[in-house]
Amino acid sequence: MREEIKKAISQAPKGVHADGKLKLVIFDCDGVLVESEHLVGEVLGKEARAHGWNITGPEARELFSGVQLVDIEKEIEKKITTPLPRHWRQRAHDLIVEAMHHDIHPIPGVETILQTLKDLNIPYRIGSNSSLEEMNIKFNTSKLTHWFEADRTHSGCDMERPKPFPDLYLYAAEQEGVNPEDCIVVEDSDTGLKAAYDAGMVCILLRDLKKPAPDYRGLIRVETLDEATKIIQDVVQSQKK
Repeated sequence: MREEIKKAISQAPKGVHADGKLKLVIFDCDGVLVESEHLVGEVLGKEARAHGWNITGPEARELFSGVQLVDIEKEIEKKITTPLPRHWRQRAHDLIVEAMHHDIHPIPGVETILQTLKDLNIPYRIGSNSSLEEMNIKFNTSKLTHWFEADRTHSGCDMERPKPFPDLYLYAAEQEGVNPEDCIVVEDSDTGLKAAYDAGMVCILLRDLKKPAPDYRGLIRVETLDEATKIIQDVVQSQKK
């Protein structure tokens, strides 16, 4: 285990300490379980360009990761200085959903981490700003449906305040009947990271270490799900001593 990870664990909430108890892992969906953000970026980039904002697909992916369409609409309108068509959000949603039927892949290591949690008897849930409809399509296209139960999959669309507010993650913990400090959240976006941090949960950020990240105390950074799996195994093992 890298020294910076050991330091982060020592500064993180009690759920990952040797004298604590990890009771729940909550996964974001896009960029953590499935690779779909490239599709969203391409669709939204194309839509933005059609209305006068010269933004590329990769730029749109970076900018809109973890952001709901209502906020994306506002951001595009700021750049083009005119309102988008009345039903633009529905059109964008439909285009994204259609694309998801064809080109969604599991993130490498996803089935390993889910099986490891089952073997360790650590429950897991999903907390995503994607709609339940979108998540169902993503899991079906990526052949991951059998790993997830409907009543353990939660959408920010059903919250009065989605991410970056902590409500979605707090709701998942409440449904499991556990304290926030005993939860790990696996995220890839700054939006979701803020939600997890403000919820008082342990945060594992899945992102290239060369890319910047918010300077949150106790933030655990990994580049792969396999590394996250090993951290969880080590945490659980330390709590058995």
